[in-house]
Amino acid sequence: MNDHSPHTNTNILDRAVDTMAIIGFAGLVIIAFMTVVDVCLRYLSIPRIPGLNDIEEVAFAIVIASCFPAGLKKGNAVTVRVLGKILGPRAHSYLDVIGAVFMLSFFFLVAFEFISFTISYTADSRTTSTLEWPIAPVWTIVSLIMIACVCVQTWVLGQTLKAAASGTPVEHEAESL
Repeated sequence: MNDHSPHTNTNILDRAVDTMAIIGFAGLVIIAFMTVVDVCLRYLSIPRIPGLNDIEEVAFAIVIASCFPAGLKKGNAVTVRVLGKILGPRAHSYLDVIGAVFMLSFFFLVAFEFISFTISYTADSRTTSTLEWPIAPVWTIVSLIMIACVCVQTWVLGQTLKAAASGTPVEHEAESL
């Protein structure tokens, strides 16, 4: 039995991106809960949660970024497939390749910008406003997630190229117009 089959690699990738998304969703639930508690405390004239804005400021960046790899892997990017359906499967598959190249280029540029932010925030020793936590570690995590997005989209491009070579469009989990 070959443990390094393409299907096994896809399962590993699926688990990795799904785990990232679950961590992001759990973070979002925690932030929402903390916000509700903070609002209730204010309503009861009890002091707010100290530094909640700082916590949310750094947590939201990670929470939002952690959902991108799963979306890319599952083909949930904004696409218009009407033209591909009109022109037929072969043209559809080549339009998918063009879309995958653009998406890869976009995430490459985003990753580059986040790495630049991280370097700048590290050099400037930037901190959150209330708790004065350094924010460079957070942006390092976000940058790593964006690099993961580039890797996932590179994989997606590879799958899209294989599909184009066979003349069939890539099957997406979320098929729509």
